[in-house]
Amino acid sequence: MNTRKIGIIAKTELVLSLRSLDLILFGFLMPLAIIIVIGLIYGDHGTGQGMIERNIGSWISIGICAMGLMGLPLTLADYREKKVLKRLQVTPASPVLLLGVQLLVKGVVALLSGLLVLLAAVLLFDYSIAGSPVATALAYLVVLMAILSIGLCVASIAPDSKKAGLLCSILYFPMLLFSGTTIPFEVFPKGVQSFASVLPLTQGIKFINTVSLGGSFRDAMAPVLILSGIFVVCTAVALKTFRWDMDA
Repeated sequence: MNTRKIGIIAKTELVLSLRSLDLILFGFLMPLAIIIVIGLIYGDHGTGQGMIERNIGSWISIGICAMGLMGLPLTLADYREKKVLKRLQVTPASPVLLLGVQLLVKGVVALLSGLLVLLAAVLLFDYSIAGSPVATALAYLVVLMAILSIGLCVASIAPDSKKAGLLCSILYFPMLLFSGTTIPFEVFPKGVQSFASVLPLTQGIKFINTVSLGGSFRDAMAPVLILSGIFVVCTAVALKTFRWDMDA
């Protein structure tokens, strides 16, 4: 399969993703609404670093959560159930290529969501990154790849859309509710924080927030190692267990 055909597939998948009402609601409108509400409530309250500055990683990660734990696995499970993947099996497309295209497309959509949230923070609340923008962008990409790899793993092991939806719900809603994306992590009781700290997205948000506030990768070594391990393990499992057909 040549580069032009791969580009056409990726473009088609991107257009289909951006037409999804669920994606628009959970990937774009929800994080935008949350940062606006939080910004209006808390504003610049605090000692030097307001709520927006301390938690920007939480809100730019909502798109990652939506794409990685809902959009990507449900798309591939639906394609498998509708025999789309089986038809692709007779083409030169390999599992690596197919999963790579999905990673690229969902990653771009998540990135657009994050950029929209950042734009709102800058225009509405005069937000600026205290740390290195390049380091923050790299931290975001590490989190993005780790969470997307979880979605790939779910998509590969789930035999149909129903089971994929169940697995996605089990992963998506706890991370959405307890990692700090919808409710600031710092307001949770200690017991809830202890539970939420083991969630991959919580580690990712902690990583982004640390770097965006001026810390280095070394200051967030635990999240870096955890997220890197998740990416390696989940990607390997996804490639090992990938099935073109529900009956395979």
